[in-house]
Amino acid sequence: MASSSDADGDDFTPPKFTEIITQKFLKPGQAKGSQAAAPEPDRILDAKERKVAMSTLNALELKWAKAGLVLATVAAILLPVYAKTLLHSAKDKATSSATEALLISAVVLLFCILGFIALRRRKRTLVAFSIFITGFAFTLTFPPLGFALIFLGGWLMLRAYRLQKYGTANMKMVAKEAAARPSRKQRQAEAKKPVKPSGYSPPKANKRYTPKAPAKKKVPKPPPGE
Repeated sequence: MASSSDADGDDFTPPKFTEIITQKFLKPGQAKGSQAAAPEPDRILDAKERKVAMSTLNALELKWAKAGLVLATVAAILLPVYAKTLLHSAKDKATSSATEALLISAVVLLFCILGFIALRRRKRTLVAFSIFITGFAFTLTFPPLGFALIFLGGWLMLRAYRLQKYGTANMKMVAKEAAARPSRKQRQAEAKKPVKPSGYSPPKANKRYTPKAPAKKKVPKPPPGE
């Protein structure tokens, strides 16, 4: 038994430093109370499930949000170098442009860090907010990237709206659910109809025969003088 345990111990190799860093910091985070990111639902969610889906991110949304934040981080790191070497040839203008680029890069990196923390916790609103801010910041220096990030943040919030209203973010299922619902004119017509109380029934005529009361006989007045 001792020899076998010694043999097993000889085969063990400690993990490398890069593997430890990867497992500690670069491993995708998990939401509290869940084991992994939920896949795209293929059914209409009920009211309780909609609240959970609206506040968290599924696997598809997690992938695109992570890609957007990584792209914004890389662009923020390269932005000062780009501003100093390519934007302006004059020395004074290059210095001012580099200063502005450093400020924009610092703001973008700050919100990228915030976005990664929210991404690890699966917080949809905070992730979309971070992507929005980085997108607006990049519209000053690199508009295509800025508008792409703004579109990504809007896409995340649009999916949350669909989940709230229809119970799914799938376009085909949303179209079917919207077609099954009454149109706006029909809802307005239904709202204008008077609401009758429950159990109300109009009075019906009584079919039982009721004889008329006999007319009262007038008593003649006595003649005067009697």
